[in-house]
Amino acid sequence: MAGANSELRCCSDDARAEARVSHQETGGKLPVERRHGQGCEDDSETSVLISADSHNEPLHEEIHEMEKLLGKMEQLIVTYAACSRYATPKLSWELRKDPEERLHSIYLMLRRLRAGSSGKLQDEEKEKERIARMHLGRRATKRFKSFPGIVRKVTAEIRIARVLKSWQKDSNFTGAPKQGSFEDFHLEAAKLKTSIWDGVDVFDLDRRCSEPVALIFLSIWKDKGLASLCKAKEARIMDLVRQIEKGYMANPYHNRMHAGEVMLMAYQFWSLMSSLPAFAGYFEEIDLLVVIFAAAIHDIGHPGVSNDFMVKTKTDLALRYHDISVLENFHLATAFEIMRDTGVSMLEHNLPSPPVASLRSRVVEIVLATDMAFHKSVLESLESELRTSRSKQHVNKLVLEKAMVHMADIGHPLRPVEQHQRWTKRVTEEFFAQGDREKELGFTPLPLLDRSKAPPVGKGQVGFLKFVIEPLWTQVSSFLGPWAKPASLYYQR
Repeated sequence: MAGANSELRCCSDDARAEARVSHQETGGKLPVERRHGQGCEDDSETSVLISADSHNEPLHEEIHEMEKLLGKMEQLIVTYAACSRYATPKLSWELRKDPEERLHSIYLMLRRLRAGSSGKLQDEEKEKERIARMHLGRRATKRFKSFPGIVRKVTAEIRIARVLKSWQKDSNFTGAPKQGSFEDFHLEAAKLKTSIWDGVDVFDLDRRCSEPVALIFLSIWKDKGLASLCKAKEARIMDLVRQIEKGYMANPYHNRMHAGEVMLMAYQFWSLMSSLPAFAGYFEEIDLLVVIFAAAIHDIGHPGVSNDFMVKTKTDLALRYHDISVLENFHLATAFEIMRDTGVSMLEHNLPSPPVASLRSRVVEIVLATDMAFHKSVLESLESELRTSRSKQHVNKLVLEKAMVHMADIGHPLRPVEQHQRWTKRVTEEFFAQGDREKELGFTPLPLLDRSKAPPVGKGQVGFLKFVIEPLWTQVSSFLGPWAKPASLYYQR
Protein backbone atom coordinates (compact mmCIF):
# COMPACT_ATOMS: atom_id res chain seq x y z
CA MET A 1 0.00 0.00 0.00
CA ALA A 2 2.90 2.36 0.75
CA GLY A 3 4.19 1.76 -2.77
CA ALA A 4 0.78 2.57 -4.22
CA ASN A 5 0.50 5.78 -2.19
CA SER A 6 3.99 6.76 -3.30
CA GLU A 7 3.01 6.25 -6.92
CA LEU A 8 -0.11 8.38 -6.44
CA ARG A 9 1.89 11.16 -4.79
CA CYS A 10 4.35 11.00 -7.68
CA CYS A 11 1.53 11.45 -10.19
CA SER A 12 0.16 14.34 -8.16
CA ASP A 13 3.59 16.02 -8.17
CA ASP A 14 3.84 15.52 -11.92
CA ALA A 15 0.42 17.12 -12.37
CA ARG A 16 1.47 20.16 -10.31
CA ALA A 17 4.70 20.45 -12.27
CA GLU A 18 2.80 20.29 -15.55
CA ALA A 19 0.40 22.96 -14.30
CA ARG A 20 3.33 25.24 -13.32
CA VAL A 21 4.94 24.79 -16.73
CA SER A 22 1.61 25.55 -18.43
CA HIS A 23 1.19 28.66 -16.28
CA GLN A 24 4.67 29.89 -17.15
CA GLU A 25 4.33 29.21 -20.88
CA THR A 26 1.09 31.20 -21.06
CA GLY A 27 2.59 34.16 -19.21
CA GLY A 28 0.48 33.50 -16.15
CA LYS A 29 -2.74 34.10 -18.09
CA LEU A 30 -4.66 30.96 -18.85
CA PRO A 31 -7.36 31.25 -21.53
CA VAL A 32 -10.12 30.15 -19.20
CA GLU A 33 -12.76 31.93 -17.22
CA ARG A 34 -14.17 30.78 -13.90
CA ARG A 35 -17.92 31.00 -13.81
CA HIS A 36 -19.21 31.10 -10.23
CA GLY A 37 -22.76 30.00 -9.70
CA GLN A 38 -23.12 28.60 -13.23
CA GLY A 39 -22.62 24.88 -13.09
CA CYS A 40 -19.41 25.03 -10.96
CA GLU A 41 -19.52 23.53 -7.49
CA ASP A 42 -16.17 25.03 -6.51
CA ASP A 43 -13.28 27.01 -7.90
CA SER A 44 -11.69 23.88 -9.38
CA GLU A 45 -14.32 23.62 -12.10
CA THR A 46 -13.62 25.88 -15.06
CA SER A 47 -15.09 26.27 -18.52
CA VAL A 48 -13.33 27.25 -21.71
CA LEU A 49 -15.46 29.91 -23.31
CA ILE A 50 -15.42 30.58 -27.01
CA SER A 51 -17.28 33.67 -28.13
CA ALA A 52 -19.13 33.03 -31.36
CA ASP A 53 -19.38 36.76 -32.02
CA SER A 54 -15.70 37.67 -31.52
CA HIS A 55 -13.34 37.42 -34.47
CA ASN A 56 -10.43 39.45 -33.13
CA GLU A 57 -6.83 38.44 -32.64
CA PRO A 58 -7.10 37.62 -28.91
CA LEU A 59 -9.60 34.87 -29.78
CA HIS A 60 -7.08 33.17 -32.08
CA GLU A 61 -4.45 33.43 -29.36
CA GLU A 62 -6.83 31.81 -26.87
CA ILE A 63 -7.58 28.99 -29.31
CA HIS A 64 -3.83 28.41 -29.70
CA GLU A 65 -3.41 28.31 -25.93
CA MET A 66 -6.37 25.93 -25.63
CA GLU A 67 -4.61 23.56 -28.01
CA LYS A 68 -1.50 23.62 -25.83
CA LEU A 69 -3.56 23.05 -22.68
CA LEU A 70 -5.38 20.11 -24.27
CA GLY A 71 -2.02 18.57 -25.11
CA LYS A 72 -0.81 18.95 -21.54
CA MET A 73 -4.09 17.62 -20.22
CA GLU A 74 -3.76 14.56 -22.40
CA GLN A 75 -0.19 13.95 -21.17
CA LEU A 76 -1.39 14.17 -17.57
CA ILE A 77 -4.19 11.69 -18.27
CA VAL A 78 -1.77 9.23 -19.84
CA THR A 79 0.55 9.58 -16.85
CA TYR A 80 -2.34 9.06 -14.48
CA ALA A 81 -3.47 6.01 -16.45
CA ALA A 82 -0.07 4.37 -16.00
CA CYS A 83 -0.11 5.21 -12.32
CA SER A 84 -3.65 3.91 -11.80
CA ARG A 85 -2.93 0.61 -13.54
CA TYR A 86 -0.22 -0.01 -10.97
CA ALA A 87 -2.06 1.28 -7.92
CA THR A 88 -5.71 0.34 -8.42
CA PRO A 89 -5.47 -3.41 -7.69
CA LYS A 90 -3.84 -2.59 -4.35
CA LEU A 91 -6.33 0.04 -3.18
CA SER A 92 -9.45 -0.57 -1.17
CA TRP A 93 -12.81 0.76 -2.30
CA GLU A 94 -12.66 3.56 0.26
CA LEU A 95 -9.36 4.84 -1.17
CA ARG A 96 -10.56 4.49 -4.76
CA LYS A 97 -13.89 6.24 -4.24
CA ASP A 98 -12.75 9.87 -4.08
CA PRO A 99 -10.40 9.78 -7.13
CA GLU A 100 -13.04 7.91 -9.10
CA GLU A 101 -15.71 10.49 -8.32
CA ARG A 102 -13.36 13.33 -9.25
CA LEU A 103 -12.54 11.64 -12.57
CA HIS A 104 -16.24 11.11 -13.19
CA SER A 105 -16.80 14.82 -12.55
CA ILE A 106 -14.07 15.71 -15.06
CA TYR A 107 -15.69 13.38 -17.59
CA LEU A 108 -19.06 15.14 -17.16
CA MET A 109 -17.38 18.56 -17.45
CA LEU A 110 -15.88 17.52 -20.78
CA ARG A 111 -19.27 16.27 -21.93
CA ARG A 112 -20.84 19.62 -21.02
CA LEU A 113 -18.06 21.44 -22.87
CA ARG A 114 -18.61 19.23 -25.89
CA ALA A 115 -22.35 19.91 -25.87
CA GLY A 116 -21.78 23.65 -25.44
CA SER A 117 -23.83 23.61 -22.26
CA SER A 118 -24.16 26.84 -20.31
CA GLY A 119 -24.08 24.78 -17.09
CA LYS A 120 -26.45 26.83 -14.92
CA LEU A 121 -26.36 25.92 -11.26
CA GLN A 122 -30.02 25.01 -10.96
CA ASP A 123 -29.76 22.63 -13.96
CA GLU A 124 -26.46 20.99 -12.99
CA GLU A 125 -27.82 17.85 -11.36
CA LYS A 126 -30.37 17.37 -14.13
CA GLU A 127 -27.62 17.85 -16.74
CA LYS A 128 -25.38 15.27 -15.06
CA GLU A 129 -28.26 12.81 -14.93
CA ARG A 130 -29.22 13.41 -18.57
CA ILE A 131 -25.72 13.11 -19.95
CA ALA A 132 -24.92 10.00 -17.93
CA ARG A 133 -28.17 8.39 -19.01
CA MET A 134 -27.67 9.46 -22.62
CA HIS A 135 -24.16 8.11 -23.08
CA LEU A 136 -23.86 5.41 -20.46
CA GLY A 137 -27.39 4.06 -20.45
CA ARG A 138 -27.69 4.21 -16.66
CA ARG A 139 -28.19 6.55 -13.74
CA ALA A 140 -25.51 9.08 -12.90
CA THR A 141 -25.09 7.60 -9.42
CA LYS A 142 -23.43 4.54 -10.96
CA ARG A 143 -19.74 4.76 -11.74
CA PHE A 144 -17.33 3.13 -14.10
CA LYS A 145 -15.97 -0.19 -12.94
CA SER A 146 -12.34 0.88 -12.90
CA PHE A 147 -9.95 3.82 -13.06
CA PRO A 148 -8.65 2.80 -16.50
CA GLY A 149 -12.22 2.78 -17.82
CA ILE A 150 -12.74 6.39 -16.79
CA VAL A 151 -9.28 7.38 -18.01
CA ARG A 152 -10.00 5.96 -21.46
CA LYS A 153 -13.26 7.89 -21.61
CA VAL A 154 -11.65 11.17 -20.52
CA THR A 155 -8.75 10.74 -22.96
CA ALA A 156 -11.18 10.14 -25.81
CA GLU A 157 -13.17 13.23 -24.80
CA ILE A 158 -10.02 15.36 -24.94
CA ARG A 159 -9.44 14.25 -28.53
CA ILE A 160 -13.07 14.97 -29.39
CA ALA A 161 -12.85 18.38 -27.72
CA ARG A 162 -10.09 19.27 -30.19
CA VAL A 163 -12.29 18.31 -33.14
CA LEU A 164 -15.26 20.23 -31.79
CA LYS A 165 -13.07 23.25 -31.04
CA SER A 166 -12.04 23.39 -34.68
CA TRP A 167 -15.66 23.24 -35.77
CA GLN A 168 -16.60 26.00 -33.33
CA LYS A 169 -13.85 28.15 -34.79
CA ASP A 170 -14.93 27.38 -38.34
CA SER A 171 -18.69 27.70 -38.04
CA ASN A 172 -19.44 29.39 -34.71
CA PHE A 173 -21.48 26.28 -33.83
CA THR A 174 -21.43 26.23 -30.03
CA GLY A 175 -24.52 24.17 -29.29
CA ALA A 176 -26.13 27.03 -27.37
CA PRO A 177 -29.23 28.55 -28.99
CA LYS A 178 -29.48 32.28 -29.48
CA GLN A 179 -32.86 33.19 -28.09
CA GLY A 180 -34.66 36.09 -29.75
CA SER A 181 -38.00 37.63 -28.92
CA PHE A 182 -41.23 35.72 -29.49
CA GLU A 183 -42.29 38.11 -32.25
CA ASP A 184 -38.91 38.01 -34.01
CA PHE A 185 -38.92 34.22 -33.97
CA HIS A 186 -42.38 34.02 -35.54
CA LEU A 187 -41.46 36.61 -38.14
CA GLU A 188 -38.34 34.65 -39.02
CA ALA A 189 -40.38 31.45 -39.36
CA ALA A 190 -42.86 33.19 -41.64
CA LYS A 191 -40.01 34.21 -43.98
CA LEU A 192 -38.75 30.67 -44.54
CA LYS A 193 -39.28 29.38 -48.06
CA THR A 194 -39.82 25.78 -47.02
CA SER A 195 -41.93 25.05 -50.12
CA ILE A 196 -38.98 25.83 -52.44
CA TRP A 197 -36.49 22.97 -52.79
CA ASP A 198 -33.40 25.14 -52.32
CA GLY A 199 -35.18 27.92 -50.44
CA VAL A 200 -33.63 27.21 -47.02
CA ASP A 201 -29.97 26.83 -46.14
CA VAL A 202 -29.79 25.28 -42.66
CA PHE A 203 -26.19 26.42 -42.23
CA ASP A 204 -27.23 30.02 -42.71
CA LEU A 205 -30.32 29.44 -40.59
CA ASP A 206 -28.26 28.09 -37.71
CA ARG A 207 -25.84 30.98 -37.97
CA ARG A 208 -28.69 33.48 -37.66
CA CYS A 209 -30.84 31.89 -34.96
CA SER A 210 -29.16 28.68 -33.70
CA GLU A 211 -32.55 26.95 -33.53
CA PRO A 212 -33.04 25.46 -36.98
CA VAL A 213 -35.27 22.61 -35.78
CA ALA A 214 -37.64 24.89 -33.87
CA LEU A 215 -37.75 27.48 -36.65
CA ILE A 216 -38.41 24.99 -39.46
CA PHE A 217 -41.00 23.18 -37.34
CA LEU A 218 -42.81 26.44 -36.56
CA SER A 219 -42.82 27.40 -40.24
CA ILE A 220 -44.42 24.05 -41.18
CA TRP A 221 -46.78 24.25 -38.21
CA LYS A 222 -48.07 27.65 -39.32
CA ASP A 223 -48.13 26.88 -43.02
CA LYS A 224 -50.17 23.70 -42.62
CA GLY A 225 -52.41 24.89 -39.77
CA LEU A 226 -51.38 22.08 -37.42
CA ALA A 227 -52.51 24.08 -34.38
CA SER A 228 -56.11 23.02 -35.03
CA LEU A 229 -54.99 19.40 -35.16
CA CYS A 230 -53.08 19.02 -31.90
CA LYS A 231 -54.63 19.09 -28.47
CA ALA A 232 -51.61 20.78 -26.89
CA LYS A 233 -51.30 24.55 -27.24
CA GLU A 234 -48.77 25.96 -29.66
CA ALA A 235 -46.59 27.42 -26.90
CA ARG A 236 -46.30 24.04 -25.18
CA ILE A 237 -45.62 22.25 -28.47
CA MET A 238 -42.82 24.70 -29.21
CA ASP A 239 -41.39 24.18 -25.71
CA LEU A 240 -41.28 20.46 -26.47
CA VAL A 241 -39.60 21.02 -29.84
CA ARG A 242 -36.98 23.23 -28.20
CA GLN A 243 -36.29 20.57 -25.58
CA ILE A 244 -35.84 18.04 -28.36
CA GLU A 245 -33.46 20.37 -30.18
CA LYS A 246 -31.41 20.87 -27.02
CA GLY A 247 -30.98 17.10 -26.90
CA TYR A 248 -28.77 17.19 -29.99
CA MET A 249 -25.05 17.18 -29.30
CA ALA A 250 -22.52 19.53 -30.91
CA ASN A 251 -21.14 16.88 -33.26
CA PRO A 252 -19.67 17.89 -36.62
CA TYR A 253 -22.45 16.05 -38.49
CA HIS A 254 -25.12 14.53 -36.23
CA ASN A 255 -26.26 17.82 -34.71
CA ARG A 256 -29.29 20.10 -34.66
CA MET A 257 -28.56 21.35 -38.20
CA HIS A 258 -28.77 17.78 -39.50
CA ALA A 259 -32.07 17.29 -37.64
CA GLY A 260 -33.46 20.48 -39.16
CA GLU A 261 -32.30 19.48 -42.64
CA VAL A 262 -33.85 16.02 -42.42
CA MET A 263 -37.15 17.41 -41.13
CA LEU A 264 -37.19 20.02 -43.91
CA MET A 265 -36.47 17.53 -46.70
CA ALA A 266 -38.99 15.00 -45.37
CA TYR A 267 -41.61 17.75 -45.25
CA GLN A 268 -40.80 18.79 -48.81
CA PHE A 269 -41.20 15.20 -50.03
CA TRP A 270 -44.57 14.97 -48.25
CA SER A 271 -45.76 18.36 -49.48
CA LEU A 272 -44.73 17.81 -53.10
CA MET A 273 -46.34 14.36 -53.24
CA SER A 274 -49.53 15.72 -51.67
CA SER A 275 -49.86 18.29 -54.43
CA LEU A 276 -49.90 15.66 -57.18
CA PRO A 277 -53.28 14.52 -58.56
CA ALA A 278 -52.17 10.89 -58.17
CA PHE A 279 -51.97 11.42 -54.39
CA ALA A 280 -55.21 13.40 -54.02
CA GLY A 281 -56.73 12.51 -50.64
CA TYR A 282 -53.90 10.08 -49.86
CA PHE A 283 -52.16 12.17 -47.19
CA GLU A 284 -53.68 13.98 -44.24
CA GLU A 285 -52.17 16.50 -41.86
CA ILE A 286 -51.91 13.86 -39.13
CA ASP A 287 -49.56 11.96 -41.46
CA LEU A 288 -47.41 15.07 -41.78
CA LEU A 289 -47.23 15.38 -38.00
CA VAL A 290 -45.94 11.81 -37.77
CA VAL A 291 -43.32 12.39 -40.48
CA ILE A 292 -41.88 15.67 -39.18
CA PHE A 293 -41.89 14.47 -35.57
CA ALA A 294 -40.03 11.29 -36.52
CA ALA A 295 -37.56 13.35 -38.56
CA ALA A 296 -37.02 15.82 -35.71
CA ILE A 297 -36.16 13.14 -33.15
CA HIS A 298 -34.43 10.62 -35.41
CA ASP A 299 -30.87 11.39 -34.14
CA ILE A 300 -31.49 13.09 -30.78
CA GLY A 301 -28.60 12.58 -28.37
CA HIS A 302 -26.40 11.06 -31.07
CA PRO A 303 -22.92 10.58 -29.53
CA GLY A 304 -21.07 10.95 -32.85
CA VAL A 305 -20.24 7.25 -33.24
CA SER A 306 -21.91 4.40 -35.10
CA ASN A 307 -23.92 1.41 -33.94
CA ASP A 308 -20.91 -0.74 -34.73
CA PHE A 309 -18.81 1.27 -32.30
CA MET A 310 -21.48 0.96 -29.60
CA VAL A 311 -21.59 -2.81 -30.06
CA LYS A 312 -17.85 -3.52 -30.28
CA THR A 313 -17.15 -1.40 -27.16
CA LYS A 314 -19.98 -3.19 -25.31
CA THR A 315 -21.67 -0.01 -24.11
CA ASP A 316 -24.60 -0.23 -21.74
CA LEU A 317 -26.90 0.93 -24.51
CA ALA A 318 -25.72 -1.89 -26.77
CA LEU A 319 -26.41 -4.41 -24.02
CA ARG A 320 -29.79 -2.84 -23.26
CA TYR A 321 -30.92 -3.05 -26.89
CA HIS A 322 -29.30 -6.42 -27.64
CA ASP A 323 -26.95 -4.92 -30.26
CA ILE A 324 -29.94 -4.19 -32.54
CA SER A 325 -30.40 -0.61 -33.84
CA VAL A 326 -28.78 0.61 -30.64
CA LEU A 327 -28.76 4.32 -31.41
CA GLU A 328 -32.15 4.37 -33.13
CA ASN A 329 -33.77 2.73 -30.11
CA PHE A 330 -31.97 5.21 -27.89
CA HIS A 331 -33.16 8.19 -29.96
CA LEU A 332 -36.76 7.00 -29.66
CA ALA A 333 -36.54 6.35 -25.93
CA THR A 334 -34.94 9.76 -25.34
CA ALA A 335 -37.64 11.59 -27.30
CA PHE A 336 -40.53 9.81 -25.64
CA GLU A 337 -38.91 10.39 -22.26
CA ILE A 338 -38.79 14.13 -22.98
CA MET A 339 -42.48 14.05 -23.94
CA ARG A 340 -43.29 12.30 -20.70
CA ASP A 341 -41.20 14.63 -18.55
CA THR A 342 -42.57 17.80 -20.17
CA GLY A 343 -46.13 16.52 -20.07
CA VAL A 344 -46.63 17.43 -23.74
CA SER A 345 -47.73 14.78 -26.23
CA MET A 346 -47.04 15.83 -29.79
CA LEU A 347 -49.26 13.02 -31.06
CA GLU A 348 -52.43 13.80 -29.07
CA HIS A 349 -54.90 15.13 -31.63
CA ASN A 350 -58.52 16.24 -32.00
CA LEU A 351 -59.52 13.72 -34.66
CA PRO A 352 -61.70 10.66 -33.95
CA SER A 353 -58.94 8.46 -35.40
CA PRO A 354 -56.28 7.13 -35.71
CA PRO A 355 -55.44 6.24 -32.10
CA VAL A 356 -52.36 7.83 -30.57
CA ALA A 357 -50.82 4.39 -30.02
CA SER A 358 -50.85 3.70 -33.76
CA LEU A 359 -49.20 7.06 -34.49
CA ARG A 360 -46.52 6.31 -31.94
CA SER A 361 -45.97 2.92 -33.56
CA ARG A 362 -45.47 4.61 -36.94
CA VAL A 363 -42.94 7.03 -35.48
CA VAL A 364 -41.03 4.07 -34.02
CA GLU A 365 -41.02 2.24 -37.36
CA ILE A 366 -39.85 5.33 -39.26
CA VAL A 367 -36.96 6.10 -36.89
CA LEU A 368 -35.82 2.46 -36.76
CA ALA A 369 -35.75 2.48 -40.57
CA THR A 370 -33.06 5.20 -40.50
CA ASP A 371 -30.59 2.54 -39.33
CA MET A 372 -28.36 1.98 -42.37
CA ALA A 373 -28.51 -1.73 -41.61
CA PHE A 374 -32.08 -1.60 -42.98
CA HIS A 375 -31.26 0.43 -46.09
CA LYS A 376 -31.66 -2.55 -48.39
CA SER A 377 -34.93 -3.55 -46.73
CA VAL A 378 -36.36 -0.02 -47.09
CA LEU A 379 -35.34 0.09 -50.75
CA GLU A 380 -36.74 -3.35 -51.61
CA SER A 381 -40.04 -2.66 -49.81
CA LEU A 382 -40.51 0.55 -51.78
CA GLU A 383 -39.63 -1.16 -55.06
CA SER A 384 -42.18 -3.87 -54.28
CA GLU A 385 -44.93 -1.34 -53.55
CA LEU A 386 -44.21 0.52 -56.74
CA ARG A 387 -44.25 -2.68 -58.76
CA THR A 388 -47.34 -4.34 -57.29
CA SER A 389 -49.66 -1.45 -56.39
CA ARG A 390 -52.41 -0.66 -58.90
CA SER A 391 -51.93 3.06 -58.30
CA LYS A 392 -50.20 5.50 -55.98
CA GLN A 393 -53.33 5.44 -53.83
CA HIS A 394 -52.73 1.79 -52.99
CA VAL A 395 -49.13 2.15 -51.87
CA ASN A 396 -48.54 1.21 -48.23
CA LYS A 397 -48.30 4.57 -46.50
CA LEU A 398 -45.87 3.46 -43.78
CA VAL A 399 -43.48 2.00 -46.38
CA LEU A 400 -43.49 5.33 -48.22
CA GLU A 401 -43.03 7.35 -45.01
CA LYS A 402 -40.07 5.23 -43.97
CA ALA A 403 -38.49 5.75 -47.39
CA MET A 404 -39.10 9.52 -47.30
CA VAL A 405 -37.41 10.03 -43.93
CA HIS A 406 -34.57 7.63 -44.74
CA MET A 407 -33.98 9.42 -48.05
CA ALA A 408 -33.99 12.77 -46.22
CA ASP A 409 -31.51 11.39 -43.67
CA ILE A 410 -28.90 10.64 -46.33
CA GLY A 411 -30.13 13.07 -48.99
CA HIS A 412 -27.68 15.96 -48.76
CA PRO A 413 -26.34 15.14 -52.29
CA LEU A 414 -29.76 16.38 -53.48
CA ARG A 415 -29.05 19.86 -52.12
CA PRO A 416 -27.01 22.67 -53.72
CA VAL A 417 -23.41 21.61 -54.27
CA GLU A 418 -21.94 23.95 -51.64
CA GLN A 419 -24.24 22.56 -48.95
CA HIS A 420 -23.52 18.97 -50.02
CA GLN A 421 -19.78 19.61 -49.80
CA ARG A 422 -20.11 21.06 -46.30
CA TRP A 423 -22.11 18.03 -45.14
CA THR A 424 -19.54 15.72 -46.70
CA LYS A 425 -16.70 17.46 -44.90
CA ARG A 426 -18.53 17.24 -41.60
CA VAL A 427 -19.47 13.58 -41.82
CA THR A 428 -15.90 12.71 -42.87
CA GLU A 429 -14.47 14.46 -39.83
CA GLU A 430 -16.95 12.68 -37.57
CA PHE A 431 -15.94 9.35 -39.11
CA PHE A 432 -12.26 10.11 -38.52
CA ALA A 433 -12.96 11.14 -34.91
CA GLN A 434 -14.58 7.73 -34.35
CA GLY A 435 -11.60 6.03 -35.98
CA ASP A 436 -9.26 7.88 -33.62
CA ARG A 437 -11.28 6.71 -30.64
CA GLU A 438 -11.26 3.12 -31.86
CA LYS A 439 -7.47 3.21 -32.17
CA GLU A 440 -7.18 4.58 -28.62
CA LEU A 441 -9.31 1.69 -27.38
CA GLY A 442 -7.19 -0.89 -29.21
CA PHE A 443 -9.52 -1.60 -32.15
CA THR A 444 -8.73 -1.51 -35.85
CA PRO A 445 -11.15 0.92 -37.51
CA LEU A 446 -12.62 0.40 -40.96
CA PRO A 447 -10.57 2.09 -43.70
CA LEU A 448 -13.37 4.62 -44.17
CA LEU A 449 -12.90 5.71 -40.54
CA ASP A 450 -9.11 5.73 -40.55
CA ARG A 451 -7.75 9.12 -41.56
CA SER A 452 -4.45 7.50 -42.58
CA LYS A 453 -6.06 4.86 -44.83
CA ALA A 454 -9.30 6.37 -46.07
CA PRO A 455 -9.60 6.96 -49.82
CA PRO A 456 -9.83 10.56 -51.06
CA VAL A 457 -13.17 12.12 -50.19
CA GLY A 458 -14.19 12.40 -53.84
CA LYS A 459 -13.53 8.74 -54.54
CA GLY A 460 -15.41 7.64 -51.45
CA GLN A 461 -18.38 9.81 -52.40
CA VAL A 462 -18.61 8.23 -55.86
CA GLY A 463 -19.30 4.84 -54.32
CA PHE A 464 -21.77 6.26 -51.81
CA LEU A 465 -23.69 8.10 -54.52
CA LYS A 466 -23.74 5.21 -56.98
CA PHE A 467 -24.59 2.33 -54.66
CA VAL A 468 -26.58 4.00 -51.85
CA ILE A 469 -28.12 7.28 -52.96
CA GLU A 470 -28.93 6.60 -56.61
CA PRO A 471 -31.00 3.39 -56.18
CA LEU A 472 -33.13 4.89 -53.40
CA TRP A 473 -33.53 8.26 -55.11
CA THR A 474 -34.63 6.52 -58.30
CA GLN A 475 -37.55 4.99 -56.42
CA VAL A 476 -38.46 8.04 -54.33
CA SER A 477 -38.27 10.39 -57.31
CA SER A 478 -40.74 8.20 -59.19
CA PHE A 479 -43.33 9.19 -56.58
CA LEU A 480 -42.51 12.89 -56.97
CA GLY A 481 -43.01 13.06 -60.71
CA PRO A 482 -42.02 16.46 -62.15
CA TRP A 483 -41.30 17.82 -58.67
CA ALA A 484 -38.16 15.66 -58.52
CA LYS A 485 -36.42 17.73 -61.18
CA PRO A 486 -34.71 20.38 -58.97
CA ALA A 487 -33.22 17.74 -56.65
CA SER A 488 -32.17 15.55 -59.58
CA LEU A 489 -30.37 18.48 -61.22
CA TYR A 490 -28.36 19.12 -58.05
CA TYR A 491 -27.61 15.42 -57.74
CA GLN A 492 -26.31 15.22 -61.32
CA ARG A 493 -23.87 18.06 -60.65
